[in-house]
Amino acid sequence: MVKKLLLLVIGLTIVAGLNAQEGNWKKLRKAGDQSMSEGKYYEAAQAYEKAWQKKQSKNELIYQAAEAYYLVKDYRKAAEAYQHVKAGKDQDPLMPLRYGRSLKQDAQYDRAIEVFQGLSDAYSGPDKAILQEILDTEIKGAKLAAQLTPLADRGIEFSYPGKGVNSDANEFAPFPITADLLYFSSTMGGPARIYSSQRQGNTWTKASPPGNFPVIQNGQYANGAMSPDGERFYFTICSDGQWNDRSTRCEIYVIKRNGSNWSQPERLPDYINAAGVTATQPFPVNIAGQEFLYFVSNREGGRGGLDIWFTSRDLGANTNDYTFPVNLGPSINTLGDEMTPYYNAEEGTLYFASNGQPTIGGFDIFKARGEETAWSQVENAGLPINSSADDYGYVMFPSKSGGFIVSNRVFGGEKSDTRNYDLLEFAIGGRRITLKGNVYDKISGELMSGVSVTVYQVFDDGSTNMLTAKDFPNGSYLFEILPNRQFRVEIKKPGYAPGGYSFRTDDPNSFTYGQPVFLELGNDMSANSEPTAGTGKKNNAPDPGTEEPDYSSEGGVVYTARGTAPKDNLEYNTTAPKHNGIYYKIQLAAVKQYKPGHAKFTRVENLGRIDTEELLNSGLVRVLLADFFSESEALDALGQVKSSGFSEAFVVKYEDGVRYGKVTLK
Repeated sequence: MVKKLLLLVIGLTIVAGLNAQEGNWKKLRKAGDQSMSEGKYYEAAQAYEKAWQKKQSKNELIYQAAEAYYLVKDYRKAAEAYQHVKAGKDQDPLMPLRYGRSLKQDAQYDRAIEVFQGLSDAYSGPDKAILQEILDTEIKGAKLAAQLTPLADRGIEFSYPGKGVNSDANEFAPFPITADLLYFSSTMGGPARIYSSQRQGNTWTKASPPGNFPVIQNGQYANGAMSPDGERFYFTICSDGQWNDRSTRCEIYVIKRNGSNWSQPERLPDYINAAGVTATQPFPVNIAGQEFLYFVSNREGGRGGLDIWFTSRDLGANTNDYTFPVNLGPSINTLGDEMTPYYNAEEGTLYFASNGQPTIGGFDIFKARGEETAWSQVENAGLPINSSADDYGYVMFPSKSGGFIVSNRVFGGEKSDTRNYDLLEFAIGGRRITLKGNVYDKISGELMSGVSVTVYQVFDDGSTNMLTAKDFPNGSYLFEILPNRQFRVEIKKPGYAPGGYSFRTDDPNSFTYGQPVFLELGNDMSANSEPTAGTGKKNNAPDPGTEEPDYSSEGGVVYTARGTAPKDNLEYNTTAPKHNGIYYKIQLAAVKQYKPGHAKFTRVENLGRIDTEELLNSGLVRVLLADFFSESEALDALGQVKSSGFSEAFVVKYEDGVRYGKVTLK
């Protein structure tokens, strides 16, 4: 009797447990349904997955979890869920496409190719030809990753701007006004808004709305971009609701500079902001007296999805009289989506994002040379600009020394998942490291004031090139330098013998170099001045405050030269005077036709002489402000030039009359 009662109790306990488990998975499914209806897709995915773990016979639960993970771009979790979805007659026949894309965007390229190929073999629907084209493109992209890996540009180094800029929401549409002032868009407060942040040392300040931006009463506003002359700021006002950078309907507006303030927003004409479609992501560029405005739209006449278009207006008028929009054509636009155009006028190159080309992720960044509707073959920007995740929004600093992209890639310890988009900063030239140290009096041991520090790069043949020279009032010095190079530091103070040391930046675990230097009283004249690179002669670049060196050519005679930097080696004609040693100019613009006396350039004539360099075989003319014989002089002038409307101006270094290339001075 006791045994029967015990068995009865055990049986009732099992039944109660099964009933509780049955109730638990149903409650989880209901919670998932509720989260989906509220747009909380990640919470829904987690609820569905937990429900399936309790009731694995319900195949639809893990399918719903996979679909929700896919919506929030959690590629790894989506792929893990999709692999458990069992085939059946009622199964979504295109589910393997999303499964394959999840694997691809988690860098599981071989498995992705297997899934894509399996779908190709199994699918027999009426739209087989269209699907096959999509699958072929996806497979090409997955195979492209292996080809691009050994070609990765190791001279590009990425960094994470930090929590001052990035948040748990989406950040996008970066537009650096200068190397230290960034405008961007974010949904950190709910609706999309434009924010600004300033660089302070190695960090960016907490983002806040631009102080002089006009009040936008209704809708979301985002995707801002400044005109090259600083007189116009384009952006979009978009519909309310949950933000999606691709599907939220937007229209393009412009505000115009009025002293230190901006005008109220003006909507661009109806033939740009067409009814029922989106017009978004504007980017203005000035070419040959015209302002070209690139933008993105799904308007009628496109190739499919979002396409890139352009319109233009005469720079001589301050009206909103634009030409009718023109599609960039099949060289750029595909049946997929193209977006975030950025045109580098100096290179004559368009950078944009696409998911219709073969990509190693979802969206990749591409580039093509040309203008209007005539473009070269599109090239993938490669690694590390692109990743297995989504990458778009490529834009450069005015100095072209680096820039930003938008990406949802995992990034070290700062970003652990792919569910939201952040801004990533990149530097061209490699990992940025610092040189710092202190200078002491050898007798007293006290920190010295008023020291002058010069940094040289030393080449394998023993020749040297002076990189920078600065005065430090408190005896502590700090510079930014590049890895895998040899340097020499020379330190001077009037009345003291010079001191210094040499070192190599070849330790991959070190980000800071430098050592203390002790100076002794004695002759402050250096016995051995540094020779300039490859010349074997003494470097006679003037120190700050010295007189201009004598001309070796007084100018007025046309001569041909070529830039000597790897990324600035174009041949050009000029009549500019040539000087001995190192000096600097400020490049104001590159135009198709230079008109002497143009009001735009006369604004800065009081700061120096206007020089031109005609680029051979490109039809462009560089316009430069000359000459500056110290870094501090060039930096001061650059600040005044930018405040005069040349927001993209930058400093160019010259040596013995020949252009070396763009330099970043600090």
